[in-house]
Amino acid sequence: MTDYEVLYIVSPKTEEAAREELIARFEKVVTAAGGTAEVNKWGMRKLAYKIDFMSEGYYVLMSYSGPSDLPAEIERQMRITDAVMRFVTTKKVSNKLTRAEEERKAKAAERAAANAKAREEAAAAAEAAAAETEAKADKVEEAGETVAETAASE
Repeated sequence: MTDYEVLYIVSPKTEEAAREELIARFEKVVTAAGGTAEVNKWGMRKLAYKIDFMSEGYYVLMSYSGPSDLPAEIERQMRITDAVMRFVTTKKVSNKLTRAEEERKAKAAERAAANAKAREEAAAAAEAAAAETEAKADKVEEAGETVAETAASE
């Protein structure tokens, strides 16, 4: 079963009882086909532009799951229903990453790990160089003391 959403606008001229019957009829189409439906009534809202000289409409969002031929049947019934002003059906897509995005993220993680390792190696090399410089300074200092002692004893 595939997940879909249909947003449709019912004419504001339709009475409340008829509107509820219409919403129930579209929901029954889904359940009769073996699917499940969840209806979310948004209520009366202002339209972006006038449709048939009307500036308002009753918005309904129906999320449903069913076989792949179900959206065509719902759209067919909406087209022949005069109370439905407009509708749009969309297929829900899960937010799974595509293979290319997964590869890109894996490469970025590898680069980050390589950069971290390079920074650690550079820090270790700098410590070793500092220790070596300190050791040389100690040798020079000791050599200077022995030269000074030799000169003082003469």
